[in-house]
Amino acid sequence: MKKIRLLVIFVALGLMTACSDAPSTTSPELTALVERAAIEELFANYYSQFALDDKHDFMSFFTKDGILDVNGLVANGYDEIKAMYTQSGSGGAEKLPLAEGAVPEGISEMMYTNLKIDMQGDKAVVTLLWHSMKSDLLTSAPKLTEYGTERTEVVKQDGKWLIAKRVILSEGGMPEGLLASYPKK
Repeated sequence: MKKIRLLVIFVALGLMTACSDAPSTTSPELTALVERAAIEELFANYYSQFALDDKHDFMSFFTKDGILDVNGLVANGYDEIKAMYTQSGSGGAEKLPLAEGAVPEGISEMMYTNLKIDMQGDKAVVTLLWHSMKSDLLTSAPKLTEYGTERTEVVKQDGKWLIAKRVILSEGGMPEGLLASYPKK
């Protein structure tokens, strides 16, 4: 009797396996969600580069022929993009030590909101709003120091999403020195 029950169970399992409609490939909807999550992670990791005392590695986010356009100032390729970040003070330069008992300088943070991703296969266009916040001292209230929009084209290369073209426009708080290059609307 035990042998018959065991045989019935094995036959039932075999039939269930043969009749199942398990997909042989991943659905396009699931693939799109996974790719969207990878792009969101790209932006979260990129914006975290602006944090205090972080090792800045902006270049790992761009394609070799990437373009960075900040308020009309355009950098093409790794060397020019790296130079632009270094010139802006985001190149990872170390700060001088504080005098004993001095209140530390406040931390500047970059944030982004309203992230929209338009998937186009192995390409996507990402738009967002960005905000820069800072406190003069660690004990000071924070203030919004600059904000604007961003439109970024990303591409998937060797299984990794990278920035091909990033266009940043300030909409408030922009340094006056950038007025000459600012694109006229």
